[in-house]
Amino acid sequence: MKKIYLSVALATAFGAFGQKATNVKYGAPFDRSFVREVAKGQNNVQKAEGDVLWSNDFETEADWTVTNGPGHSSNANGSNPGWQIISAIPSTITSQQAQYGWPATFSGSTGKFAFIDSDAAGGSGTQDSYLEINAPIDLSAAGSAVLYLQFSEYYRNFLDNTYVEVSNDGGTTWVEFTANPEEEVPVNTNAVPGEIEVINITSVIGTGTWSNNVKIRFHYVGAWDWFWGIDNVEIVEAWNNDVKVVNTFVATPEGTQGLDYFTIDNSQTSFPGLTFGAIVNNNGAQAQTGVSLKITATGGFDQTGTPIALAVNATDSISMTTPYIPTGAGVKTIDLTTVLEGNTDSALGNNVDQFTLEMSSQEYGRDNGVATGSISNTTTNTGNPLKIGNIMDIFNDWQTTGAVVRLTTQAAGAAGAEYWVEAWKFDGTTYAYLAETEKKTISGTAAIWSKLKWVDGEIANGKLNLAAGDDILLMACHNGGQTEVRFGLAQNTYEQTVLGQLAGSADLFYLSSPGAVMVRFTDDPTLNLGELSNDEFSIYPNPANELINISLANEMNATIEISDLSGKVVSSAKANGLNTTIATSNLSNGLYVVSVKTATAVGSQKIVIRK
Repeated sequence: MKKIYLSVALATAFGAFGQKATNVKYGAPFDRSFVREVAKGQNNVQKAEGDVLWSNDFETEADWTVTNGPGHSSNANGSNPGWQIISAIPSTITSQQAQYGWPATFSGSTGKFAFIDSDAAGGSGTQDSYLEINAPIDLSAAGSAVLYLQFSEYYRNFLDNTYVEVSNDGGTTWVEFTANPEEEVPVNTNAVPGEIEVINITSVIGTGTWSNNVKIRFHYVGAWDWFWGIDNVEIVEAWNNDVKVVNTFVATPEGTQGLDYFTIDNSQTSFPGLTFGAIVNNNGAQAQTGVSLKITATGGFDQTGTPIALAVNATDSISMTTPYIPTGAGVKTIDLTTVLEGNTDSALGNNVDQFTLEMSSQEYGRDNGVATGSISNTTTNTGNPLKIGNIMDIFNDWQTTGAVVRLTTQAAGAAGAEYWVEAWKFDGTTYAYLAETEKKTISGTAAIWSKLKWVDGEIANGKLNLAAGDDILLMACHNGGQTEVRFGLAQNTYEQTVLGQLAGSADLFYLSSPGAVMVRFTDDPTLNLGELSNDEFSIYPNPANELINISLANEMNATIEISDLSGKVVSSAKANGLNTTIATSNLSNGLYVVSVKTATAVGSQKIVIRK
């Protein structure tokens, strides 16, 4: 946790979100230790068309020259080489891979590659480093054609700036292009395996033609940021029709807070559905007269938004504003694609995206269920208590029994640390405390979903009453300490919708470029049940192989469930008298939870499957 990130509010494709709370601090601490991975529109897409006019794979180091600019300075140890051409990812990076989640290998790279390591330079070093091709590139045969520069990438982004610069006159004048702009690569984003960056460089020639004296260089500017690796650099001739998706958005319709939701409890029957948007770029050689957004979804939904014109190399937003309102329980699949009037897109892999929406019988939340990040604290609050979560709409009167929070992989030192969930309600001026759950302690290092029941605040009979129209802030909380509890972060979401509270402050802060915190409401009825003690049932053998036996001290009408550590029920059966046998031969090796549930109580024990 090395940095503080100060920012201003950003507008999304649906407009800026106007936060109501007057005690929200704008410009909040941002923690460099966040982990996040997002897929850019062109990820894993190798162009199917276009002639390769020039290429270089860094196998000959003498092809390139490293020049460090005036903003480049060595660290305290005098070490900060800038760009290097190497054949293996440095150990300083591989040693952190498991913690921060970037790809374990530089997919798409073979042999040597170019690499700059801002993290290794530490807090006292800054980078302003250029990597330039030595020999001029002859592109005169391309005339005035639209050209792309494309290359394989391996990176983790923080606050660094990455550029490609191109000259048509041998280096006398340069045109700068941003690689991995923030709308595609938010703060604390990792590359995905096989990622390819594609940049339209045609503006270099204006109304002229390509010369025989073209130069390219890569420019990195950073200060204790992360790293950038590149390989397989190519200049290719563009094809006519290629509209790529830069970023995608999902939100509730106008008239609500416009929030993104991915798990809807069946109590929320007035849920107004979802609308969709995308930022798109015309990456082709031909202007498009009509580019629209098409959405198809489970249940026969098939709608296309209003088309827009898109000039060559232009970027704009498109949307589909007819709400998709899901019906029935289960997971709904939503496919997004761009449609070109009168043309067929030549690179179909970079103009699509997919969402899933679950209609749940117990849970309601804004995260998409995929833990691609985590948060333990902010830089200025290290070691102190933290509360962090999402604001949410309540569309129907509802009684909840508790909350569900995702714990990501914990450090061994976190064992015994407390965590809980709090609900706060907007009172017309700010968010005020409403209720909190029981406190639990970290008992292991595995990533799990944890359910907690309401025990304090405005609750009745163990339930929290929420009313249609309520604006709720649901926060995961911990007490700090030397090793802090880590909560899951999911998809990137809208700024000022992820709020938190630091120790010793009555103010709320928001995270810039946030991921949705993986914390949800639940109405799981078992949370308010009594607890069966270990004296009332036993499980053997443990470890188990082909089967387990559940022995009850007293005959009871009970359901027995086996769940994995994510909370998924993998096997269930009705109790059969005092002794019940359940086959486990189909389960993989690992740790599971066996629960015995009656109408009034529930108990659980862990078992190990070992074959």
